Amino acid sequence: MYAIRSKKTNRWFHGINAQAGAGSSLRIQMDDVLPALFRTKEMARVELLLNHLSTQSYEILEVNLQVLEHVS
Repeated sequence: MYAIRSKKTNRWFHGINAQAGAGSSLRIQMDDVLPALFRTKEMARVELLLNHLSTQSYEILEVNLQVLEHVS
């Protein structure tokens, strides 16, 4: 899995607020803990491009997920 992180703030890309205007700073949702996950690096790159996010401001990182305990 892959996630997008801001190089400036080290916060994770969480999603896009479609209700905010295209030029609004509230359009890009960032989170300290929960990133949006992408199956492939290419899918994460496409998300950056579709939302006009600079590849110089954001990095795509591989995320290793582990299940620590089963929830009943």
